[in-house]
Formats: sequence, structure tokens, C-alpha cells
Amino acid sequence: MINLLRSEVLKIRSTQVWIWMMVLVVAITVAATLASVLSISADTPTDGIDYFGIWTNFGVAGVALLVLGILGLTTEFRHKTITPTLLATPNRLQLLLGKALGYVVFAIPYGVVCLLINLITAWICLRAKGLPVQFGDGAVSGMVRSLLGLVLLAFFGLGLGALVRNQAAAMVVGILYLSVLNLLFAGIPWIRRVYLYEPAGALRAFTSRDQNNYDLSTDVFHVVPWAGGLILLAWCLVFLGLGYLVSLKRDIS
Repeated sequence: MINLLRSEVLKIRSTQVWIWMMVLVVAITVAATLASVLSISADTPTDGIDYFGIWTNFGVAGVALLVLGILGLTTEFRHKTITPTLLATPNRLQLLLGKALGYVVFAIPYGVVCLLINLITAWICLRAKGLPVQFGDGAVSGMVRSLLGLVLLAFFGLGLGALVRNQAAAMVVGILYLSVLNLLFAGIPWIRRVYLYEPAGALRAFTSRDQNNYDLSTDVFHVVPWAGGLILLAWCLVFLGLGYLVSLKRDIS
């Protein structure tokens, strides 16, 4: 498994995709941080500043991590490199687990970079406005959970890519769901009651400050942040399992 993990990391590093994805997550993080901090007036009282939101908004780069995960298997199917990959590792379940571990490991530096870029950019902007820099109100734990949320999104993307083998279709489905559909689900009566039990909703719960879950409607079945993380992890495993049954158990030629 260690050799398989090394092989998967080497595959990722052997293309330029990881570089451009890194550029993308940095650009998204900087834009989100600037939009968040520059909108704060210099005379805003300290208790009126949402420091938790400032220090955790790098989570918006999650769509890029989702795409990175989707590329994990769909690229192999698209370019027909899945055949030599399976010749080298005939055990398909072992191959899938190796890829999952590889993308989790590779996603961690992305999350750390997002966290540091957000931290540095927000710090500079706050000081430039003459505003105090504080890390109270659960901001530190929120930063850690947002980082883990990015890693889980890469994991989820890999499962989605395994389930939907067509690269273009998988990316459209993933981006549309994360950027548009999940916001609609949060506002539709009845559906929003279980909103926090679907993947994007669980991510929202996981990265929330507390069980208020970003002040969602009272008819929503709220969950504590750690429960949201477990729900999202369960979805990742479900999609990975379905991808194994639907894609890798079939003839791949």
C-alpha cells in the first residue's frame, strides 16, 4: 500500500494540473478574503467583526479541491491509462483505496496553503484598516475544520469521479451541485429539513461555528459540527464504494 500511495502521488506530481489547481485555490482564497475584510468599515467595533467568518472563509476554495479529486480517476479513464494502472495493480479495491489515500495526502498541502494565504491576507488587511487581529470565538478550531473540509471534498470528488467515469459529466455535476444546487436545497421547504444530511450541507455543518449552522431556518434538523464531519465522511465512503461497484467492477476496456 505504501508503494501504491507513492505511485499515486508521483502520478499527480507528474502533470501540470496540480500547479494550475494550486494557482486556482490561491486566487479564490485571496479574492474571498479581500471581499470579506475590505467590506468591513475601519470604525466597526470589535464585537461587530465576524472573526470566525474571516479566518475560515478559505473554505470557498473547496470547489477546486472537488475538481482535483474528480480528476483522480476520470483522467485515467479519459486517457485510457487505467489499463496499465490495473496491470500494475490488479486488485481494483486496493487500487481505489490507494488513490483515495493519495488524494487525501495530496489535498492536505492545498488546505494548508489556503489557510496560510487567508491568514496572511486577512492579517494585512485588518492591520491596514487599523482593526485588531483576534482569534477568539472558536476561530482556531474553525480553521482546522475548514482545512479538513477541503481534504474531505477532494476525497468526495474522487468518489464522484469513480461513480461518473466521464470527466466532463463528473465535473459539471460536481461543480453544479456544490455551487448552485446545494444552495437551492437549503431554501426549499421540506428538502431543507434534511439539508445538513446531504454532502454539501454536512460540510456546511462541519465548518459552522456551532449548532446554529450559519443561522439556517428553525425547521432544519440541525447537527453539531463534528456530526456534520462524520456525515460528510460517510458520504465520501458511500460514493467511493458505489464507484467501485459501478465502475471498477466492470470491464474497463
